[in-house]
Amino acid sequence: MKSLQRPLLSLGLSLLAYGSIDAAATRIAFVDPFATARGNAFTATADNPSAVFYNAAGLTQLEGTQVQGNVFAISLGYEYDGAGGSNDMDDDFQAVPSFFLSHNFEDSPISIGFGAYAPFALSSDWGNNASFTAPYASPPIPQPAFVPYKADLSYIKYHAAVAWQITETLSLAAGMSFDDTDIDIKTNALAFDGDDNTIGYSISAFWQPNTHHSFGLNYQAKTDITYDGKVNGPVITDITGGLTNTLNTSADLIFPESIVLGYSYRPNEHWNVELNIDWTNWDRVNSLALKGTPFAYNLNWESAFIWELGATRYFENGWHISGGYTFVENAVPDADFLPIVPDSDRHFFAIGVGGTWDQFTWQLTFQQAFASKRQVQVNPLTNSPTINGNYDLDSTAVAFSLNYAF
Repeated sequence: MKSLQRPLLSLGLSLLAYGSIDAAATRIAFVDPFATARGNAFTATADNPSAVFYNAAGLTQLEGTQVQGNVFAISLGYEYDGAGGSNDMDDDFQAVPSFFLSHNFEDSPISIGFGAYAPFALSSDWGNNASFTAPYASPPIPQPAFVPYKADLSYIKYHAAVAWQITETLSLAAGMSFDDTDIDIKTNALAFDGDDNTIGYSISAFWQPNTHHSFGLNYQAKTDITYDGKVNGPVITDITGGLTNTLNTSADLIFPESIVLGYSYRPNEHWNVELNIDWTNWDRVNSLALKGTPFAYNLNWESAFIWELGATRYFENGWHISGGYTFVENAVPDADFLPIVPDSDRHFFAIGVGGTWDQFTWQLTFQQAFASKRQVQVNPLTNSPTINGNYDLDSTAVAFSLNYAF
């Protein structure tokens, strides 16, 4: 095999259900439309089956059996303006579903729940002729052709949880999950695709000392993934002396733990106001290497907070209206920025309306995200200067849920 200078590509991953769109880096924070309408401040409320995701200890509040389906549709208004030109992503709406089920055992302190959803995600495609990339040219040295222009990361969690109401005011829960993930990354020099699955877990607590105050805590453990797959492209042909354009490889990646703490204040039966603080340990995500090849990908992400504030007004006729604000801190530094994970500080505003009819509960939510244009200046020793420029990362989303209780 010919020797090759080791190009350092700061490669970020995400599976877009709206992952790098609706939370820091690749994490998806918005799953339930009612929670989304409240700025995602739901950990200390957690009173529908999506509590499996937000705070499984809240399942003890529910009665009987409930089934809930959610659809979250998002349109990305992502734009790039650099020295080489301007580009934008496809802004068509993309729909992402999730499903939750809960059951409260009669005359028992035990409740159970199940959810299928995407806690991480990304689907970004700037096109192989984006102005920050270029056609591959031999010999294989660090060049714009190595800048990823497309990434699809799918991470689906099948999550089962058990909640125990220890006292009239305190509930605890624990959950186990089967996580299935695959990834596809494309540059003009090479493409990598791989998949893996693993086991995850969560623990949570819900404390409501009286009708006016409640507190929630939710911890989702990290998972260690090894993507087994293949890398191919013209650079592989070069480094193998023309013997092949495809090699078997694998890549390790950590999906970090997150902790959410919430407080809900209910002055009366008509109002619920909540504040959440959400932290993700992105400091664990430092690098990605394609084993058996000379390619290493710098990440060097930074831990980030999400601040969530929301309120709901309940009416006598079973209707309710919610509004909320979310501030998401950027987790991807300039030095190792890549356009496939166009992260930035963002402000999310949401409003929603819902109601009950017989055994059904429904929710419709609108969300708009704003981000100041981010001016990126990468480290030229580890990344291509063609990435430098301004990134505008606004998005629009509509979400709907339907819950059936029996």
